[in-house]
Amino acid sequence: MDNRETVSTQKLFADLTHLIFQKHYKAMAEIGVYPGQMPFFKLLSEESGLSQREIAEKLHVSPPSVTVSIKRMEKNGIVERKPDEKDQRITRIYLTEKGKKINMQVREALHKIEEELFAGFEDGEIYLLRRFFQHMIKNMEGNVKAEAVQRADGNSRNFL
Repeated sequence: MDNRETVSTQKLFADLTHLIFQKHYKAMAEIGVYPGQMPFFKLLSEESGLSQREIAEKLHVSPPSVTVSIKRMEKNGIVERKPDEKDQRITRIYLTEKGKKINMQVREALHKIEEELFAGFEDGEIYLLRRFFQHMIKNMEGNVKAEAVQRADGNSRNFL
């Protein structure tokens, strides 16, 4: 394996992301869920009865992608469609009882992965890491000026 002190931060982050994805994929396969369905479970458990258009908007995915996932989940008895009470042209999506049970399994699996990920970390370290991630997300969203990439001592960071 690479000497971690000479490997870029981006490479380490990519390696970690890959390992986490592998764990998620394996855990979801054991439950019988496609990894791409995880955001649907989270969203529908928090906001039941959304339309497919609302789901697409909230998950930032294309409406055809939502259609494919909803059809697959409906076929497996995970979600059900019901007409909107006020506007029969709109169909609302709900987790079924089976879907709610699977959602609990998904949440438990993700919790175990997170426990494994942060084994040996102090609460303060996890808090700081979360703050760092939030800051990096803002940076990547373009909310911080390019000048902020330079260190306080005036030296550029070695990203490669």
